[in-house]
Amino acid sequence: MRRLYGYLYRLRYAAGAAGFLCLLGAWPAAVSRDSQLPPQPPNPVVVSSTKGDFLSADRREELRVLEANGGVYEDAQLQALVGQIVERLAASSDRPELRYRVVILNSSAVNAFSLPSGRLYVTRGLLALANDASELAAVLSHEIGHVTAHHALVRVANPPSAPVGRAADAFGDAPFGARAFTGSNFALAGFSHSQELEADNIGARVTARAGYDPFGAVRFLNVMTRNGQLRPAGAADAPPSHPATADRSAIALTNARQYATPGSADRDADVLLANIDGLIYGDDPNDGVVRGRQFLHPRLGFVFAAPQGFSLARSSQLLLGVRAGGSEMLRLEAVTVPPAQSLSDYLASGWMENLDPRSIVETSVNGLAAATASAEGSQWSFRIIVLRLDTSAVRLIFAAKPGTREPDRTFQELAGTFRPITAPEIVATKPLRLRVVAVQPGETSDKLARRMAAVDRPLERFLVLNGLAAGQALRAGDRVKIVTNDGHIRPPLK
Repeated sequence: MRRLYGYLYRLRYAAGAAGFLCLLGAWPAAVSRDSQLPPQPPNPVVVSSTKGDFLSADRREELRVLEANGGVYEDAQLQALVGQIVERLAASSDRPELRYRVVILNSSAVNAFSLPSGRLYVTRGLLALANDASELAAVLSHEIGHVTAHHALVRVANPPSAPVGRAADAFGDAPFGARAFTGSNFALAGFSHSQELEADNIGARVTARAGYDPFGAVRFLNVMTRNGQLRPAGAADAPPSHPATADRSAIALTNARQYATPGSADRDADVLLANIDGLIYGDDPNDGVVRGRQFLHPRLGFVFAAPQGFSLARSSQLLLGVRAGGSEMLRLEAVTVPPAQSLSDYLASGWMENLDPRSIVETSVNGLAAATASAEGSQWSFRIIVLRLDTSAVRLIFAAKPGTREPDRTFQELAGTFRPITAPEIVATKPLRLRVVAVQPGETSDKLARRMAAVDRPLERFLVLNGLAAGQALRAGDRVKIVTNDGHIRPPLK
């Protein structure tokens, strides 16, 4: 299965990186550029490298991070809180003279990572899981540990013997599609086991020095593990490059005990909860929305449904699907097809290897202009469809192993599900949001979870979001997170 994902990522595009970065759902306003980024700090981390222009390469990695993770999540209030936590941690680090720039990414994946120049990244999906500021501080201090220990420079000087296909995320469980930085052995190459453990230890020390509860790392790792168990069965993930979470939880507990006793340091739960109230949860409609086997994209204006038995996982740049057992897979992404270029000419333009030009057929699907073709690889056979939409185009690559039963029929049925999105469907794809509410007398987890009908497995998700155990009693007045589609947006703090 991982080999196929790798093959799909290595498909040759005639347009190179520019073609690859014509991302599914990347609205012009959704992917933020320099003008929308937090300003570069006056005294950034400056490092040297024998591998060429380090900072220039670092900037290229940053652009890849933004493109692959939905751009910047625009929330000045939340950005200010995260920035304040980073400043407090940096002042307590082993190198307090360094300055950092932190960016919140518009991705539902639970992920955080860093670049050696001092750029730190945290996804809104990770923020949604945090229940107090000390848990978030644990994640950020781990990334600061990677920077101050120059781990990325060690990776450049001693690259791995095989390519690493995932980002160096400290606390991450993002789908493979969200972290497929294939071919990079620079800042986003996975850190070694020893480097991760060193960053964990540095993070615990920095967190405690800054006055935060170092046991926040233990709580967050446990919640992250439980959250990972809520992913749909069959959902693909990247190969592991960090210590197993159970091991890391035990190590985090040992680290925390070196610097504090439970309950002796700040958690700042109220501050964090006030700032994540109204946070978008799950898919951002700007990038398309997965509803079971159905994928709806309001901005691009289409809907399609995967075959029975498929699980779908999306990042801001593409949608990946896999049938249980791994015999069939699909990849969907937006592409640029100039109005003057026919869809058949686009298919024949050389962006995919081994495509049979005799197989190209122009057609229409539910009123959408389309063209199909096929290609053969050594281990997989491929069927491709490209459809022209109002303002852009999308292509879908369907892959099947040799011997798969009736792949042509499956592909035809799949292609036939593409259609324009309806107005009611657009309304139904409004984003889900976190809402922070006070527990009322007599309320239980079951009762509060019933207010989360918009998500799957609502009781389990409620417990995970709030770091609660099954059957754990709630106290009146406690503030908890629920997920709603009622349009609730956090009012500005006074």
